[in-house]
Amino acid sequence: MTAPTKVRGPLGYSAFRVLWVAGIVTFVGSFVQNVGEAWLMMDLTKSPLPVAMLSTAFVGASLFAMLPAGVLADRFDRRKVAFASQVVQVIAALAMAVLSYTDHITPGALVFGVALLGIGMAIGAPAWAALIPELVPRELVAEAVALNAVAFNLARAVGPAIGGIVLARFGATTSFLLNAASFTCVMVALAMVRNTEVATPPASPPSVRPLASAFAEPWRVVMRDRDVRSPFIGMFGFTLGAGIFYALTPAFGKDSLGVSPLAYGVMIGALGGGAVLGASVIKRLRGRVAPRVLVAGTMMTFATFIAVVSRVSSVPVAMAMLVPAGAGWLGSFSSLSALAQIWAPAPMRARIIALYQMAHLATWALASATGGFLADQFGIRAAMMTGAAVCAVASLSTWRIGLPPSFTGEN
Repeated sequence: MTAPTKVRGPLGYSAFRVLWVAGIVTFVGSFVQNVGEAWLMMDLTKSPLPVAMLSTAFVGASLFAMLPAGVLADRFDRRKVAFASQVVQVIAALAMAVLSYTDHITPGALVFGVALLGIGMAIGAPAWAALIPELVPRELVAEAVALNAVAFNLARAVGPAIGGIVLARFGATTSFLLNAASFTCVMVALAMVRNTEVATPPASPPSVRPLASAFAEPWRVVMRDRDVRSPFIGMFGFTLGAGIFYALTPAFGKDSLGVSPLAYGVMIGALGGGAVLGASVIKRLRGRVAPRVLVAGTMMTFATFIAVVSRVSSVPVAMAMLVPAGAGWLGSFSSLSALAQIWAPAPMRARIIALYQMAHLATWALASATGGFLADQFGIRAAMMTGAAVCAVASLSTWRIGLPPSFTGEN
């Protein structure tokens, strides 16, 4: 009998690989639209606050759908739930393209369209994340989560630059159309892997419990289990600071640095490029140091370099500082997300992930609104420095919250 071939990493599993590639495509599409919608809002309103409110609308709307989506993903085929989410997002992006093309787009319509995209994202996010432990073996879950973060940051590295080119040459309408096309790529990928052999067959669906119990169970687990709860606490502090910084980058680029749409896209792409470059370092560190040490170090790296960015007046210097900041960003978010997924009990994994993503989105919405308010009151640079300070405090707090001792789910 031929010995089974040893698979070296998550990309060796075809189902994960197909969805990973599709994820890159849709992330690129989202960044292309982000550039277009932010620039369009600045043209419509001439104020950084409405631009920051786009992020608030996206994540705020997502909160209403996230936990119900987690319940659906724990009860039904997660691929079908993820597919439905792509349909919603295609409709939203196409509607925004039509309004933009016919010159009927308004700040209110732009905010509404972004909010609908947020709802669509929320419908599929818990199902998508809960699929990972089914697509790869448990010992590869942390690496798979990190690879998904790499996919996101690959898109961040090239998506804003592509978005800047598209915006400069074709306008915001094309940005919305390309985003709609990217969602169809995910739909095709989900259809392709429907019958593909996966690494870990999904567990039998749990017995259907009353809805009230289904919604209450994950809250009880998070409150009672320290290992499950700790990634939530770490994520809250870091997201608050990082969200303040990120929500202000369009206004910072346009008003403080005076960049063109293309230069802005390239500048923000440096953050994603840094995450991609730092991914291999983070992977090696994850096998050698405890989560607490890794998360604290990556948070402080991000805080340090965005503090420098908030003070510079040179685009090349800002780009150089955003590269190591991107590595800190990836290390922090991917490590905390991996811990949340690994330590969540399997029968309610999607709901625990939904709660985690809800907490992340709620914090991001709060951070975006706070960043816009601080920028209006004290200036963009002072608001961005505040975000850096919050991230530094979050780094120090990880020593007290008792993160789980490993990335494998084993003590």
